[in-house]
Amino acid sequence: MKEQQPETDYKNKFEECNGRFEGVFDHTSAASKIINSDLEILKVNRALVELLGFSEAEIVGTKIMDYACKDVVHHWEDLQDAMWKHGKPYFKLDACLVRKDGSLAWIHVTTVLFQQDQEYFAYTVLDDFSYQKNLEETEKRLSMALENSRMAVWELDLEDGSIMHTTGFKQLFGIQEPVKAWNRERLLRQFLKEDGERLREVLANINKESTIDFQGRIRTLDGVVRWVYLQGKPSLEHGRQPTKILGTITDITKEKLAERDKDDFISIASHELRTPITALKASLQLLDTMKQGQSPKAASLITQANKSMHKITHLIDDLLNVNNLKEGQLRLKKTRFRIGSAVDDCCLHVAAEGIFEIITSGDLDQEVEADSERIQQVVINLVNNAMKYAHGTGKIWINIAKVDGDVKVSVTDQGPGIEEDKLPHLFDRFYRADISSGQYSGLGLGLYIASEIVRRHKGQIGVDSSPGKGSTFWFTLPLDA
Repeated sequence: MKEQQPETDYKNKFEECNGRFEGVFDHTSAASKIINSDLEILKVNRALVELLGFSEAEIVGTKIMDYACKDVVHHWEDLQDAMWKHGKPYFKLDACLVRKDGSLAWIHVTTVLFQQDQEYFAYTVLDDFSYQKNLEETEKRLSMALENSRMAVWELDLEDGSIMHTTGFKQLFGIQEPVKAWNRERLLRQFLKEDGERLREVLANINKESTIDFQGRIRTLDGVVRWVYLQGKPSLEHGRQPTKILGTITDITKEKLAERDKDDFISIASHELRTPITALKASLQLLDTMKQGQSPKAASLITQANKSMHKITHLIDDLLNVNNLKEGQLRLKKTRFRIGSAVDDCCLHVAAEGIFEIITSGDLDQEVEADSERIQQVVINLVNNAMKYAHGTGKIWINIAKVDGDVKVSVTDQGPGIEEDKLPHLFDRFYRADISSGQYSGLGLGLYIASEIVRRHKGQIGVDSSPGKGSTFWFTLPLDA
């Protein structure tokens, strides 16, 4: 006959198992609780205390409904009905709880039913996914913002040419029906031929230091031409060559139309002003020949009027030059000439005024193949810029040097210098570095015109400057033009 095991052994084993459960329950990283059929919380672990922000004493004895967000209370009622009324052994749901500080905790809830002393209880594990939920909400708001801002996000795989994109990408191109996956060639075909070739060249020359800053015209499937602005930057991984480009594409058609209207107005106004200005200039020149017999005050007014007329003429010429540049009507008449002679010829007006001394140095006999008149215009604009912003310093240095197959012309002043954040915009159209004081006149076109002329010569233009140390504006021309 089998010997009966003492009752104390069962009790010891039960207490031992219960102790292990208590240890696991209390120290597990998953927030856990035990509830009864009324959803009253009977026991909680440390992780749940940390999740809700209440103490254990504050939680035990309350009901889970006390923490449930109002719009998900019915989920807990469904759990209660399924497990205690219909005997379902487990139940899963996603729910939202309100923490002590008022913030929300989104949780995956897994509940298992168990019986003890003829009564049913539920063991519940709460997995916090608030971070994921917040991320989803952020992505949703970002998508809505992108849709309403005429902007889309895209990612180009440089290896297979595939393109991932947000919803606004197809809307931008006027595509309504489902289409196959986008790729690089499909994107390039959407652009007008000239712009598509320019974009192809940009993408072909991408390296880890590159950024994409491209404006071009696309033709939507319904035949509408739009201007778009692509920006992008390579995604780098562990110092390898870039394999992906992440960027945005924006519809800038409205801005381009407004810019065109402004250009049309400037062009018309400049041409209309040309005739009366020419007549006025002739009259002032005639008065200038007669000022010897005038009183000192009258002679001074005539001189001042001629100076002002010269400024007005210069502004109108700038406006007309900008219009020609925009319409591609700037024609280069290239000849071979000494760059030093061109610099000397175009700086005669500075010497005549006697306010600044022009100091030239370097390889003055270096010859270049370029449009002499246009290059002189570049130098004049750089010198005039130095005279304007370095007023009272007395000297301007012009250096000519041969650098890596190019000739480099540098114009240096001892002015106040330029802040770093303004440097990238100095050659933009209508940009002026300091308009707050109102002491510098002009339209902000001189440097823009200079940069366009240099660009047409396949050269480069730039500036080296820092506050308090003056500025050096420079441009290069290729010697093998």
